[in-house]
Amino acid sequence: MFKKMMPFLLFMILVVFAQPAFCQMTFYLIDNFEDGDFTHDPTWFNFDNANLSIVENQKPEKIDFVAESTGKYSLGVSGQAQSWYVGGFGIDQSIDASDYSRIQFDLYGNKACAGKLKIELYDDDNGNNQIEQDPKAGWVPTADDKWVAEVNILGEGFTRYSIPFSAFKDDNPGVGNDKFDPEKKNGSGGLLKIQFIAIASDEKGKADFRLDNILLTY
Repeated sequence: MFKKMMPFLLFMILVVFAQPAFCQMTFYLIDNFEDGDFTHDPTWFNFDNANLSIVENQKPEKIDFVAESTGKYSLGVSGQAQSWYVGGFGIDQSIDASDYSRIQFDLYGNKACAGKLKIELYDDDNGNNQIEQDPKAGWVPTADDKWVAEVNILGEGFTRYSIPFSAFKDDNPGVGNDKFDPEKKNGSGGLLKIQFIAIASDEKGKADFRLDNILLTY
């Protein structure tokens, strides 16, 4: 039976690998951390009390399709809160995200350290391929839009979140053009920054979670 299936399997493999020549991929991978490194390709930055590390994922003891898709490594995030706020982390990239409609990621929670995770998207509105921010006013963008959504950190185990761009709220109305238009057009760099903010469940609590399979999709 296996020998009979071989030609079909080989054909399907060729079809899968041939697809990029004829159509666009249905997702844009930001990072899955399978290289075991968050310091390059892409380079992740962190600030305030958010500490980053690469964590080896454990194999699930029972069937868990989300956990099984996370591969060998994920990004570990930990830190001590001050007035609920822990800190943040993110990447600076220039992405034409106009063909996608949502951001998706797998989030591993901790019952003892729950809290919330804010997701921030910054698109280029003044066409200079950078985000100008005011360090004296909480690093708010001064010429571009900042879009924010928020999810609960559940535990224990991985939870897959898929957040439509339409669910993001304009966090700085009156700045930029107040439209989510992350496309590389008319000099715009598109989606320039993706940032996450960790919020603890207690005023002096802690953050302790993992993030994996971050991508843009339809």
